[in-house]
Amino acid sequence: MDREIELKFLIAPEAAEDILALLDGESHVRQLTATYFDTADHALRKAGFGLRVRDGEGGRKQTLKSASAGGVFSRGEWETSIVGPGPDSTALATTPAAGVVKDQPLSPVFTTQVERKVRMIRRGETLIEAVVDRGELIGQTRRAQVCELELELKAGTPDALFDLARELAGRVSLRLSLVSKAERGYDLALPDKPATTLSRSPAVLSPDFTTAQALQAVGRAALAQLCGNVEALRERPSPEGVHQLRVAARRMRALLKAFRPLSAGPDAKAIDAELKWLSGELDLARELDVFITEVWQPASQDLQANGATALGRALLAAQAKAYLRMEAALVSPRARALMLETAAWLEAGAWTATPDLASDRDQAATDFAAALLDHLRMGLVKKSKHLHRMNAEARHRLRLKGKVLRYAAADLSTLFPEHPKRADRFIEAAKALQDALGRLNDLHVRSGLVEGVASASGDTEAQLAAASLADGADEAALLRDACKARKAFVEARPFW
Repeated sequence: MDREIELKFLIAPEAAEDILALLDGESHVRQLTATYFDTADHALRKAGFGLRVRDGEGGRKQTLKSASAGGVFSRGEWETSIVGPGPDSTALATTPAAGVVKDQPLSPVFTTQVERKVRMIRRGETLIEAVVDRGELIGQTRRAQVCELELELKAGTPDALFDLARELAGRVSLRLSLVSKAERGYDLALPDKPATTLSRSPAVLSPDFTTAQALQAVGRAALAQLCGNVEALRERPSPEGVHQLRVAARRMRALLKAFRPLSAGPDAKAIDAELKWLSGELDLARELDVFITEVWQPASQDLQANGATALGRALLAAQAKAYLRMEAALVSPRARALMLETAAWLEAGAWTATPDLASDRDQAATDFAAALLDHLRMGLVKKSKHLHRMNAEARHRLRLKGKVLRYAAADLSTLFPEHPKRADRFIEAAKALQDALGRLNDLHVRSGLVEGVASASGDTEAQLAAASLADGADEAALLRDACKARKAFVEARPFW
């Protein structure tokens, strides 16, 4: 069955004409000006809507968009021709946003001014609209450049859309983006909002979802977090940005582990391997960020002055080198391909059509989730029974299992709306156990990390300072905390 799917990519301004030159088909150019409206407290945005009034070819139109109809690759849309210049309340009253706005006045939030070049691409039974937008977003006090490629499947199968995207990505740099112009515009309208990282926006699941629908909904949310944090870290490298991107990569990997057998194919395994690579490119930067902030800076005044200075110099040099490695990975074709292939797997992977997987796809998501969470919970309870006697490597493996359970519980909890407080308590208990195990793992990693950095510097004073820091932590106390967290987790009631 044909489905409308839209992909958006960020492109360099100089690549726009190159992309258009690669595309044959009917073409036309439009000059578009649109103003987005909302209530004083941005009620529409909070409810997931974007309301614009656009002037362009065909006159003035009012459009309401919502991501609720199809996730990040397709959007619900209600469009009406209006007189303007502001929104038409009568037309808006027939849309789902009517209950959000009620009688509140609507005011301009920001404006977009773009030149839109369109190509209609026909390949057999496939029809794809390719759009290159160039222009700017205009807030009250700030502006931002717009340069994007959008590919929308009008007829045909999703495979054809992704094949075209791969073809173009082999010729020019395309960065998958799941952030709309409306979201960027609202950021301009909030000048005090710190720039930066993207936390996970939970997928909204319905108890009547199939397992396939749940996988796609959770996967789209995970991909949005992944792409958003790649862009944030590219624009402004920061310790929090590194942390959030590693979390996003881990959550996507956890999803692939949780949704077997739908995610057991070679395409999903390839994505998992690439996610592991990307996360690995950030590991050293994250470990150094944490060590410098949590260990070296608090302890530096207690170290001998020369040793503290020498070790600090070695740590900062290693941190700068780790960030260069990370930044090179983020701008690489390999990272860009990972985002595109993850989207392709979610929307058009073999798992979506393989006959042998039909029963797994069509299984009730609640049945799948209950069985999965039972399995993960019992496995963690059993394997953590002798936590007090485990070595560092065994605790690390246990921590990884805990992550899969925690993320699965958080992602799937809305399938079970009857017990929201119980779900919160269970997820918090799983998080507490994971965090406690994480502190033990950090202790194990840090001693080797700081001694390795100091040794590589060749500075004797730095090596002496590193040795004194490596011996300072209380492993026994951290292990007692982990055992208490394990007990609380075992006692937490399942919510499914």
